[in-house]
Amino acid sequence: MKKFIKYKNSIKNLDNLPSYPIPALKDTLNRYIEWVEPLVSAEELEEAKISVESFLNTEHSVKMEEKIQELGNRPEDSWIYDYWVKCHLEVRAPLTPHTNVPIIYENKKVSEYEILERIAILMHSTAAIYRDFKENGAGAYPIKNKLYSSDQFHGVLGSINHIKEGIDEYYINHEESKNMIFNYKNHHYSIRVIENNGVVSANEILKTLKKIVAETRYPAVPNVNYVTIGVDRNRAGAVFSEILEVEENERAYQKIKDAIMVMNYDDVDSNTVYEELDNASYDRGCVNRWHGKGLQFSCSKNGVLSFIVDHSFCDGGTEVYLINRLKKYIESEDFLFEETEKNIFVEKLEFNLSEDIKKSLLEFKTGYDECMDSFKTKYVDFEGLSRQGLREKGVLSGDGFIHLAFQAAQYMTYGHINNTYISVDARKYFRGRTEANRPTTKESVNFVQEFLENKKSKEEICQSMHEALNAHHRRVKLCQSGQGVNRYLYVLESIFKDFGEEMGILEEPSLFTTKAYKAIGNNHLSTTSFGHPDMKYLYFPPVVDHGFGIFYMVDTESFMIITAYNEDAETMDEMIKNLDYCIKGMLELIG
Repeated sequence: MKKFIKYKNSIKNLDNLPSYPIPALKDTLNRYIEWVEPLVSAEELEEAKISVESFLNTEHSVKMEEKIQELGNRPEDSWIYDYWVKCHLEVRAPLTPHTNVPIIYENKKVSEYEILERIAILMHSTAAIYRDFKENGAGAYPIKNKLYSSDQFHGVLGSINHIKEGIDEYYINHEESKNMIFNYKNHHYSIRVIENNGVVSANEILKTLKKIVAETRYPAVPNVNYVTIGVDRNRAGAVFSEILEVEENERAYQKIKDAIMVMNYDDVDSNTVYEELDNASYDRGCVNRWHGKGLQFSCSKNGVLSFIVDHSFCDGGTEVYLINRLKKYIESEDFLFEETEKNIFVEKLEFNLSEDIKKSLLEFKTGYDECMDSFKTKYVDFEGLSRQGLREKGVLSGDGFIHLAFQAAQYMTYGHINNTYISVDARKYFRGRTEANRPTTKESVNFVQEFLENKKSKEEICQSMHEALNAHHRRVKLCQSGQGVNRYLYVLESIFKDFGEEMGILEEPSLFTTKAYKAIGNNHLSTTSFGHPDMKYLYFPPVVDHGFGIFYMVDTESFMIITAYNEDAETMDEMIKNLDYCIKGMLELIG
């Protein structure tokens, strides 16, 4: 199983956090039927029930459940982790912004400095955090009196999603990395940031950055990093394999693999939300990125900062953990910039590329430009909506409220409610990942119908709203406790594919072929939300045809950034108009 994860060091449960729970198969399938019921017809639901009953009455179900238990009972591991890494490594679409989302970063202290000084501070501070991690490991940390695991932090720094045909490979440097990669005008420079058992100062890093920027006149177009934006990832993997057959290329690439992170400085301005997010994904002129690197920061010419973390090995909660550690370190340090005589080691990484290879690289760039142009993005304010305002009116969950509004807007737009994906963090368990909350419940559908029909009294509709909010809360708690549906079903089906033949299961169980099974895994609305003062906003394209990608925030200020493919732009406009109507109506309802 772990042949696609290249890491020699064991990941220890330093603080004896609880192991990730192993749900019972029968309980999970019962929840599956309950969760899918509001999403399918009566006939499709009956077909699903029959498939579940048939599956549970076979020895095959016993063997497959035993395999999940075997995976979950491995010391200091879980039944989900390897498979969740694998599903990301099998992605054949461009990683950014589809799965590795660009996040706009804004630290108030950092923003007081000149632009190259900001970059130097981030490089120094990340190196300091990395060195502390290498010395002390990744232990538990508290949030509101609860302990969370930081085991995913092993895959953030000194790591890379190595592009290959068929399935990628996740590489983590098992030794201590000493360098970072600085990209400018699509040239790659390896800069020493750890030496003599200490972290190089931000002042010394700045001197090196100034020299590179002053001496780098023309962009390297194309350069080897164009393989990381290949829309046909299999073809890009094949081209990259050919590139690495040249020994000097392999040596240069190893320095990128081992580097703590990549820092990109773009010779382009970012002035609007849309420009900031597009430029965070790549410099349209010359790319200036290495997509798939565990962590990379970027900075525009006018000082807009952003970062991207590869999602193969870690989830959004670990991104928040990383940024919080950066914030604490930066706020604890005094950064002084003055003339210095000291030079630090820097090496320009050169790649020997044939003309045929260069032609393929330029084709990758053309395809990626088309991919980035294939979807529309809109920023939408939710005027009058705030977390505090909802609490004052008796609604404790801003998350639950906005998802009821999403469902009502869908009903107005389509005449029915599609499935929605909400990522729920499960890092209170060691080697936990995320679960997918599915917010469409019998209670939410009942509320939507009563709200839009407006035939019952205000009190009765409000009661329906609170029942729906309570149902939403119960599902969140189930997901947080490792008792969701989607991750288990995904692993169950993967076990059939990987081990079915050796277990004597030669025919695919009907459980995996019903319309209900497809419906429970559909992500028509793929949504995410998290809060940190230094993480402003993000975007990602829809994950299914005719769907929407949504980052939303319900806080002091409430908004969403929504995307749709070009052919669905008019539907997105209608959805936004209906959502505005529903939010205003729901706010009036609670009063």
